[in-house]
Amino acid sequence: MMKYRFLLLCCIGILFCGCHSKKQYQDLPEELATLCVNIDKHPKDAELYYQRADYYYFHEEIQKGIADMQQAIKLQPDSSKYYVKLSDLYFAQLETDLAEEMLLKALQKAPDNNEARLKLAELYFHQRMFNECDKTIQAALDQQRHNPKAYLIKAFMLKELRDTTNYLRMLQMVIDQDPKEVKAYLELGYFYQQQMNPMAIDYYTNALNVDPNNVEIRYNLAKMYQDMGRRDEAIQEYKTAIGLDPTHVPSLNNLGFLYLDDETKYEEAAQLFTQAIQANPDFVYSYCNRGVAYEYLGEYEKARADYKKALTLKTNFEPAIKGLNRIDEKQK
Repeated sequence: MMKYRFLLLCCIGILFCGCHSKKQYQDLPEELATLCVNIDKHPKDAELYYQRADYYYFHEEIQKGIADMQQAIKLQPDSSKYYVKLSDLYFAQLETDLAEEMLLKALQKAPDNNEARLKLAELYFHQRMFNECDKTIQAALDQQRHNPKAYLIKAFMLKELRDTTNYLRMLQMVIDQDPKEVKAYLELGYFYQQQMNPMAIDYYTNALNVDPNNVEIRYNLAKMYQDMGRRDEAIQEYKTAIGLDPTHVPSLNNLGFLYLDDETKYEEAAQLFTQAIQANPDFVYSYCNRGVAYEYLGEYEKARADYKKALTLKTNFEPAIKGLNRIDEKQK
């Protein structure tokens, strides 16, 4: 009978502790609270610390993540992926020396860990240590020839080295190995856009087939159409970009600018510039462009106010000065 009572008291104690633990974390997000409770229950489970560190990383609580990964490594010092995660956290704080040290340790624990090797190559790229970057990329390719990420990093490195021919070749290899790599399409599209080469449209279109909700690509494609004089197509792409992100200032501004060529659209143009200003009150071009729209509408005082505001943001901004001069002439 005494044994039964003892077991019952133990069970009640366990339930009470569990409830107390949950109550302790009731103000935390559910996912984090669950991780904390599980760690309390299993304080020697390194994987739980890894999972919580991952949560902290994506929620930008870096110091807490570092503490968790240090504990995970203390519990399981031979896990290569733990050093990789700790390197991510150190890099988020721009602790590049510590990030490099952790990646080298990850490779020491598991020489076949190509994720660590590619992150090390990226680290060297950001530090402009191009020789080390190239050697690390080659080691990754020796480990695995089908490696689009390695070719992508090399492409960015070659771009910095102004080796245009091989830069383009690497980007094409990325696409050959991974037809869904949007970054490669975007890079190729932007390269050809700078030359006003219609090939840019093909690359942007291919990128949108993979990621149709990418506002940056929509905007670039719209700008390409605009620069080529394909006004209707540009307007449609700008509208799509704004539909995806109503605060995308470049699309709002450029669509408004196109509407300035249509006297039936002056009101809409002014509204688009207003939306752009609301999204970014320091964007000088939208003030100046809205001034033009108000000028066309005959609302000269509103136009004058916008031109003056543009000049407070950018001294001697020529379009604003010319706008004020035009109004002065009209109001004589």
